[in-house]
Amino acid sequence: MRKPQNQPRQLIRSFFYFLSACLYLNSTNLYANIYDQIDNLDRSDLFYVEDLIFDPSPSSNAHIGDQFILPVTSDETILTYESYLEFNDIIERYQKILKSGGWQEIKIDGELSIGDVSPDIIILRNRLKMTNDIVEDRGIPDIFDIFVEEGLKKFQFRHGITPTGILDEITKDALNVPVEDKLKILGANKTRLLNYMSGLGSKHIFVNIPGNYLLAVNENKIEFQTKVVVGRDERQTPIISSNIYEINFFPFWHIPESIVKKDIAKSMQVDSEYLKKNNILIYQDYYYEDTINPDYIDWYSEEPTLFKFRQNPGYSNSLGVAKINFANKHAVFLHDTPNKSLFSDGQRFFSSGCVRVQNIDDLIQWLLSPNKGWTSNKLENILSIAQTTTVRMDIEIPIKIGYLTAWNDNGLVHFREDIYGKDPIKKMN
Repeated sequence: MRKPQNQPRQLIRSFFYFLSACLYLNSTNLYANIYDQIDNLDRSDLFYVEDLIFDPSPSSNAHIGDQFILPVTSDETILTYESYLEFNDIIERYQKILKSGGWQEIKIDGELSIGDVSPDIIILRNRLKMTNDIVEDRGIPDIFDIFVEEGLKKFQFRHGITPTGILDEITKDALNVPVEDKLKILGANKTRLLNYMSGLGSKHIFVNIPGNYLLAVNENKIEFQTKVVVGRDERQTPIISSNIYEINFFPFWHIPESIVKKDIAKSMQVDSEYLKKNNILIYQDYYYEDTINPDYIDWYSEEPTLFKFRQNPGYSNSLGVAKINFANKHAVFLHDTPNKSLFSDGQRFFSSGCVRVQNIDDLIQWLLSPNKGWTSNKLENILSIAQTTTVRMDIEIPIKIGYLTAWNDNGLVHFREDIYGKDPIKKMN
C-alpha cells in the first residue's frame, strides 16, 4: 500500500511533472500518441444494449487510459512473411541483450509513480531503455518523470497490463522475467507464427487465445478487430484450422453433457427454478419432442446426463443472437453472449471452450458481405424479426484459432500470460 504523501512532497511531485511535461512537449519520438486516441463507432443498439462502457476502435487505434485495449495497432495482419522476418529481428535484439548480461532485477518495495525519487529508478530507466520502451530520455536519472511514466505505459501495453504508468507488483513481475525466458517464449511463438501462416486465404479470421482478440483480415489488411472471451484453463479453447460455412441467428443451444454435469446439475441443487429462469427444457432424446419434468430427476446423481438439454432462442440465450459455425471435432464455434460485461475484463478466460465475440454484428456483416444480394438491411431485418434463421456462406472463409503468447505489431513485441501452460518455461510472471 502506498504511503500518504505530505504537502512538500506533493509540491515536488507537481513541479517535476510540470518540468517533465515541458520536456515532453518538445519530444517527437515518444509513442504515447498511439495510446491516447480512440475512434467512436456507431454500434448496433439491438445487439449491445448492455455494452455501454466502451466502444472498440478500428485496428489502427488503441486507448491507453483504461484496461479496454485492442492490442494490434497496425492495419497489417500479424500473420505475414514480413511480420515473421521482423519477429526474427526482435529475437536477435533480445539475444544481444542476453549477451550484454541481461537486465537487472527490480527489487523496489511498494509502488512508484510520477514524482517519486529513488536510486532504483535508475535501474528502472535502464530496463525500459533496453527494450525500447523509453526511446528518448531527457530526465534526471533517479526521478520518476514523464519519460519513465510513458515508458512504463508502453511496457504495460505490450504485456496486456492496464497501462497506468505506475510501477506496481504486476508490472514488476513482468519486468523481472529473465531475458533467457523471454527468448524461449519468442522461439516458441516463432514456430507457431510459421504454422499459422500456412493455408490462410486472402480473406480469413484469426483468433488469438492468449491475446483475447479476433482479427478479420482481407489481403493482409485488418478490416475488423474485436475482443473475445475464450476458455478457462480447465476448459481450454482448442487450436483449430477450419472454414466458416454458416451463421445461425437466434439459435437453440444444445447443451453439452459436460456442462450439464459440471454446471447445470450443480445449479439445480442450489435453485430448483434455474432451468425455468433460463428457458431450458429437458428432452428424452435428440428428437426434442418429449419433455421431462425436472422435479423427477435426481440432480445429485448421474441421471441428468441421460437426457438432452436445450435452451430456447432469445436475447437471454447463452449463445446470444448469433452463432458462427465451422467444422471441427471439438464442437467449438463463435457466438454472441448476453453477458456483455465480461468484455470489460483485461483478461477474458471465462468460457467452456467456445469463443464469445464482442460486436458480433460487425463480424457477421463482414463475413456475409460476399454473399450475392446481401446488404446490411437484411441483417437488420433478421434481427428485428428475431426468429431462428440460418444463412449459408456463398464462399467459405478460413478461420484459425491459435495460441500466440508473443507477436510483433508495428515494430513492438507483445507478450501475454501463458494461460494454458504451452510455453517452454514454467510460468511467465
